[in-house]
Amino acid sequence: MRMQLKKVKLFSCFSKCIGLLLMSILLTSVAVDASAQAGGSTKKVTYRGTVIDDLGEPLPGATIVVKNVEGAVGTTTKENGEFSITLDADKKYLFVISYIGMKTQEVRASEKKMTIRLESDAVAIQETVVTGIYTRNIESFTGSVTTFAGEDLKLIGPQNVLKSLSMLDPSVIITENNLQGSNPNAKMDIAINGKMTVTELGQEYESDPNQPLFILDGFESSLQAIQDLNMDRVESISILKDAASTAIYGSKAANGVIVVETKKPQAGRLRVSYNGSLTFAWADLSDYNLMNAEQKLEFEKLSGYYKVPNGNGYVNLGPDGEIIGESAMAEYYDKLIRIKQGYDTYWMNEPLRNAVSQAHNLYLDGGDSAFRYGIGLSYNKNMGVMKNSDRDVFNGNVTLTYRVDNFSFNSQTTIGNTDSSNETVPFSRFSRMNPFYDKRTADGQIPRYSYRYAAATATGYNYIYNPLWDLAQNSFNESNIHSVSENLQIEWRILPSLRFRGNFQYNLSKSLGESFVSPNETTQYQLDSDKKGMYSNTSTTTNNYNGRLNLTYGQSFGKNTVNAVGGMQISENHTKTYGFIAQGYHNDKYWNPSFSFGHPDGSKPTSRDSKSRSVSYYANFNYSYDLRYLLDFNLTSNGSSQFGINDPFTTTWSVGLGWNIHNEKWFKGSKNFNYLKLRASYGNPGNQNFDAKLAASIYQYNTLDANLFGLAAFINRWGNKYLEWQKTNTYNVGLNAQFFQNRLNFTFDYQYRTNDPMLVRIDLPTSTGTSSSPINIGATKNQSITASVTGYIFKRRDLNWYISANVNHNKSKYYNVGDVLQKLNEEGRANSSLLRIYDGASASGLYVVRSAGIDPATGNEIFIRKDGTYTYEFDQNDEVLFGDSNPDVQGSINTSLTWKDFSFGASFSYRMGGEVQLTTLLNKVENISSDALKYNQDVRALTDRWQKPGDIVKFKRIDDTTPTPMSSRFIATENTLQCNSINVGYRTTRAKFLKTIGATSFNVTAYMNDIFRISTVKEERGLDYPFQRSFSLSFGLGF
Repeated sequence: MRMQLKKVKLFSCFSKCIGLLLMSILLTSVAVDASAQAGGSTKKVTYRGTVIDDLGEPLPGATIVVKNVEGAVGTTTKENGEFSITLDADKKYLFVISYIGMKTQEVRASEKKMTIRLESDAVAIQETVVTGIYTRNIESFTGSVTTFAGEDLKLIGPQNVLKSLSMLDPSVIITENNLQGSNPNAKMDIAINGKMTVTELGQEYESDPNQPLFILDGFESSLQAIQDLNMDRVESISILKDAASTAIYGSKAANGVIVVETKKPQAGRLRVSYNGSLTFAWADLSDYNLMNAEQKLEFEKLSGYYKVPNGNGYVNLGPDGEIIGESAMAEYYDKLIRIKQGYDTYWMNEPLRNAVSQAHNLYLDGGDSAFRYGIGLSYNKNMGVMKNSDRDVFNGNVTLTYRVDNFSFNSQTTIGNTDSSNETVPFSRFSRMNPFYDKRTADGQIPRYSYRYAAATATGYNYIYNPLWDLAQNSFNESNIHSVSENLQIEWRILPSLRFRGNFQYNLSKSLGESFVSPNETTQYQLDSDKKGMYSNTSTTTNNYNGRLNLTYGQSFGKNTVNAVGGMQISENHTKTYGFIAQGYHNDKYWNPSFSFGHPDGSKPTSRDSKSRSVSYYANFNYSYDLRYLLDFNLTSNGSSQFGINDPFTTTWSVGLGWNIHNEKWFKGSKNFNYLKLRASYGNPGNQNFDAKLAASIYQYNTLDANLFGLAAFINRWGNKYLEWQKTNTYNVGLNAQFFQNRLNFTFDYQYRTNDPMLVRIDLPTSTGTSSSPINIGATKNQSITASVTGYIFKRRDLNWYISANVNHNKSKYYNVGDVLQKLNEEGRANSSLLRIYDGASASGLYVVRSAGIDPATGNEIFIRKDGTYTYEFDQNDEVLFGDSNPDVQGSINTSLTWKDFSFGASFSYRMGGEVQLTTLLNKVENISSDALKYNQDVRALTDRWQKPGDIVKFKRIDDTTPTPMSSRFIATENTLQCNSINVGYRTTRAKFLKTIGATSFNVTAYMNDIFRISTVKEERGLDYPFQRSFSLSFGLGF
């Protein structure tokens, strides 16, 4: 509890530090001159006092409401925390004092000067909406927003902020990366309430057009920066989901906004806090179902690996079921002897390791009401379960706050350094190796190849190359990112109800990516000597400027409360990229380009200079009548260099309505309802997650051909000066309810979005000199339902136990597409993608040719035509919609139990419905070519394939090595239940040993992460990089 209180103290002090903004925003009642209500010669008395926090610091803007009088009577504290209020004499009064981040308190009025001390309240953080531009009390806000404290995130796990967030809120959807698994350098695929832009187009743009906007301490940030953020730095994180909450960001907020606030310094003596964690991880290979040596040899025998020519064809086995050819028989029995000798080589452990990751965060803060300081250092070392895969993130920050008279100044300087290294040999190369191949020679050496067999090649052999050989070479794939940022803020309190604020941010980022392929690698073996080995270098420098000015007003008039924000923001992003490739190395001792033969044929160094600018003017108006009837209105005008010169600006807006039913007089008598709020919103935020200068034509210099007039240039990419902005019309209806003295909480949201028009690239004729151009075409619509419920089984002083569950359902469809995007459908068929773009089609629908299964008589597959007739011939034109990859419902179930200083928590996630494309199963059970027979396969390729007439099986003839097309046989409905974490903790501020060491608090928590995953589908996961399970231990100490 002490750590939670300290966390909220940080938030409270931050509120005061950034100015008196919260005074006007959080007025939940009116400031009325009591003397104006006095009648005749009624005797009056003036009550005076000071409101302070638990550190003795004054709280400007605290609200004082007189409880037991008719009408709305109250006032707010001045900048020194003092207040005065005049009331009728000869009566007894109760004052209700409230302040954001503090517990509301009732005190009996006294004619003596009162000093009222408010205590920090951890729950109050969740009652606050932080948008990054302004802050509001959740009760007066009409938007759909969820806020979590940093401690809430740590209840799930100590490592990744976004992963924990997705467990707490079902609208945050992270798509599992089946290829990269738990790779520490893999970037997450994240969306809020589903995706609105064509999934296939994400690869065509520099950034993901479905990605939400990230705000870190008031300024735009990146997915990678939030993913790398040390969890112990987080004060709170908010998810803005609908137009009423996101529209202040105008054309950048169509996909929702995730706002992260880090801890800020608080007044008082110097405090030192340390938080750290250790994570022990190992690879999870439970979904691999590979053959052992005996099974693999039997599969080779039955599948035709040893077949010999026979006339115009081949024959596999003789009448006696034995191999015919002498050389084939010799190879078979050679392997059989090895198996009898005990050979059963396990390859998958070779590139793996038991990983130990660590995270550390040290924070020092202190000061007084005029000057405060905070210094933080954090270090994350994320070690992957594959060798040579690491990510080290260092961050240092200094925050200084100075207040004098009506001005406050804030400076936050942050430096960061990230080093990452990636594995050079994918895991799939080890998982496919046969179990009767040798890893090493008799004397322990690693051979270049594990096996060879006679073939009509220049050497007379084909080779099964040893992945351990490549792993032992001096190849590398590394990157470094160094960044420096400075956030400056100045605030001027012009009047108690009127404030001016200016913000400026400068961010410099330099990255260097280097990779080297050793000339000794097996991939280079057959290349010419001057082409073996390759080094690549890419360096990028990014300068980012952001400036914002805004004016904030907040005032109460009787039962009417008005808050307004108006301002402007400008930003510029300038990126320079340089790169080159060097090729041809004698050995891998020296990778410097000076040791290479030169550049690859037709290649030369490359450079790119990209600059984008944007400007926005925004206004927000919030009105509350008696805190019952609420109105929010946002209006923004946005300009961006990404769109056509004929349409550089656009206007977005939103309106939100809210009704606090619990504040109605006729409702206040309800014993079961503590809080009941209805809200609705509509708006049209936009999307700028596209390339810089998207609408402009890009030219490339031609240095190869002579030109009498100087350098020549040709069109590299056609622009479109008429390119329109992509906007999303968003409708949202929601409900918030609390029952039984806040023991049961319920939240519900229904959202409907239309994205019209979309922004896509279409193919152009080759005569234009370029391949594509951006246009506006087609539209998408998305519907989502999100609900969450939290119930307290025990809610006492020393015993609290709650269970929470949430659920999300979303779906997207295309319309107004026509035939223009048919090319994407053709490319999808060629690349084995089952997603299609048709009018009325689901954006996640799977289109395949239906299958009636395997014919028991022949072992061949029977397909179903569109008209329902059967055929042995596969025709892509017979494909139909066969399921949807989006689950019917998905969400999580969490529980937390605290008893005195001890805690227990568990977190589960589930996914029900939704079809999956079993590509890996297809390629390891059935779609096995003659060349692939020499590699290991799924055991079902032996046990579940057709071998003789009458067999009723799932998979075709075992000796059929022709390509297998994707059909409905390899589409399955997946239901999963995963235990993400179980944790046990201890936290104390009262233990005797704390005094001995001079500490104020101590906490320790043990986690088991990714404990199990139950699925109705059995298929390999983590193909190039496996998933992992882990055990974590986090600990903290405060002084």
